[in-house]
Amino acid sequence: MNNLKFKFILSSILLFNTIILVFFFKELIYKYEYILFVLFFIYFLVDSFSIIIPQFNKHTYSSKMLKKDYKEVPGYSIDKLKKLTKIANKRALIVFILYFGLIALIGVSYLYFDWFTRVYLYLIFFIINFSDYFCILVWCPFSKLLLRNKCCNSCRISNWDRLMKFSILIFVPNTFTVTIFVIGTLIFLQWEYHHFKHPERFYELSNANIQCRLCASNCTKKSNSN
Repeated sequence: MNNLKFKFILSSILLFNTIILVFFFKELIYKYEYILFVLFFIYFLVDSFSIIIPQFNKHTYSSKMLKKDYKEVPGYSIDKLKKLTKIANKRALIVFILYFGLIALIGVSYLYFDWFTRVYLYLIFFIINFSDYFCILVWCPFSKLLLRNKCCNSCRISNWDRLMKFSILIFVPNTFTVTIFVIGTLIFLQWEYHHFKHPERFYELSNANIQCRLCASNCTKKSNSN
């Protein structure tokens, strides 16, 4: 089974089970909370290292920042690339402000409202985790409404996903949540550093490896571009 499809199915199962536990067996979450933290920490740690370590990063949309996955388009316009990068950065900044502003609002709600217990933060975390793979495989609101990229391969913020997932857990600080939050931040900073130093790797204009003609997937966008 395709790795992404497996993660999508797993994220669906985890979300469904979390909903059941939160609304019907809340006491079980508190009872086995520490054990669950260890298990999910291991899973998300391994998942994150599949992005950080180049040898394990097999997805073009997340590995395009690396030199090994860059194939220069002959004669591409540097001026056009600069304009494209500037537009993409502005859109990415809007996404950053809106998304992490919402996360901050959720965190403040958790800190100030007694009814908002930490089990609801766990539920939100698994909703975001499910949404991550939903965006990749089904439909992405960031792509359609804000970034306006064609697919994940041309997405400006592909590797923001770990930080976007793990940031909600910083409001339940412990060794596990802080560690994966730091890892998510490192992945984000690694991505932004490469984008700053090598923007040519991130856009179809200059990187042939993320153009439809070299893409291995069979999506409608590829069919429409041929």
